[in-house]
Amino acid sequence: MKFEAFVALRYLRGKRKSRFVGLITIISVAGVSVGVMALIVVMGVMTGFDEELTAAIMGNNAHLQVFDKFNDPIENPDTVIADLQNSIPEITAASPFTVVKAVLRRGGVSGQEYAAAFVVGVDAGRDVTDLKENLTNERGRTFGGGELPRKGEIVLGYILADNMGAFTGDEVAVITPKDSPSPLSTKPIQQKWLTVSGISEAQMQDIDSLYSFVTLETAAQLKGQKGVDGIHCMLQDPMKAGEIAKKINEELGYHAMTWYESQQYFFEALQQEKVAMFIILMFIVLVAAFNITSTLIMVVMEKKRDIGILRTLGVSTQAIVTLFTLEGLYIGLSGTMLGVVGGTIFAHYINPIAEWIAWMLGVDLFNSVIYHFDHIPVSIHPTDIVAITVSAVILTFISTLYPAWSASRLDPVDALRYE
Repeated sequence: MKFEAFVALRYLRGKRKSRFVGLITIISVAGVSVGVMALIVVMGVMTGFDEELTAAIMGNNAHLQVFDKFNDPIENPDTVIADLQNSIPEITAASPFTVVKAVLRRGGVSGQEYAAAFVVGVDAGRDVTDLKENLTNERGRTFGGGELPRKGEIVLGYILADNMGAFTGDEVAVITPKDSPSPLSTKPIQQKWLTVSGISEAQMQDIDSLYSFVTLETAAQLKGQKGVDGIHCMLQDPMKAGEIAKKINEELGYHAMTWYESQQYFFEALQQEKVAMFIILMFIVLVAAFNITSTLIMVVMEKKRDIGILRTLGVSTQAIVTLFTLEGLYIGLSGTMLGVVGGTIFAHYINPIAEWIAWMLGVDLFNSVIYHFDHIPVSIHPTDIVAITVSAVILTFISTLYPAWSASRLDPVDALRYE
């Protein structure tokens, strides 16, 4: 192996008869490098988005939602909360909630605006979500630590408020069917006027565009039921939500749903998008691998005489295969290492780079209103780097097989005939 590695390095570094072969070699290294760099940056950004969105979801949703086994209203929420906290020490906080499907109507001299919404009843003294921190006194300006809704008040998601043209202090009618949990019921409707006491900005479009918040008592009146829909629970470790939910279901006789299950399709879509981007960007590395194949074929043609001499001296066909395989791997590994270093550095400085490009072009490349973040989130995991590196090396190895095989098939007599 030492002999093959030595000759492969000599072939790679030595002077070439054709400058074109050297140029193609440089292009091959650059191609692999660009592909790996793009993969690391894109995977890092997508992982960063995933982690930021997961944090936002866990902040705006409970780690566990606990319901009655038969989905009936829970008439004694304090007893259920005590049972949960005594049986499951991992539960750090719990709060009852009720959800009402309703139509909201803003009245006033400027006209009326309607919007369908989920009206969530919360316990102001025990709410476990980030609702209080998300409150704004004016749309677009967060002050955090605001007051949760009191009797006769409602908090609107900021997109919902925008769609309705509602501001703090406005009156909003909440319209629901009488004694029916479904807004599609043919039963007579009831209307309750509430004052907008705040605007919530959760930085999640679904919540900000569809959700509003009232007191538990108001929600019970709107829904026409005794008790609450369920219990929100926060855990010491949200990643253990699955096993704790299983314990609650089997040992306590309730029905528990994890934060992941409540957003399962969203997380699955994120994962599928990440896999799709990985596959698409791997085509850059694949094209570079084809360049390596072309490079090695031209090297084989250029070194035909050398191969003939080596074969005459007794070098085996297996050694010839190893020699050219190693040369291709040297090219691939060089590009991969450059790509890993370059991609990691670029990802680390992606926000200053994006700001500089935006300043140069005079455009906003990363609109926080659209993406709900004031920066590009990046998170590079060692496992991602390993997966990208291994994939690039495998493609490089495959690209060397045909040229190495063709070199080993050369007849030494034919190779030296015209020398």
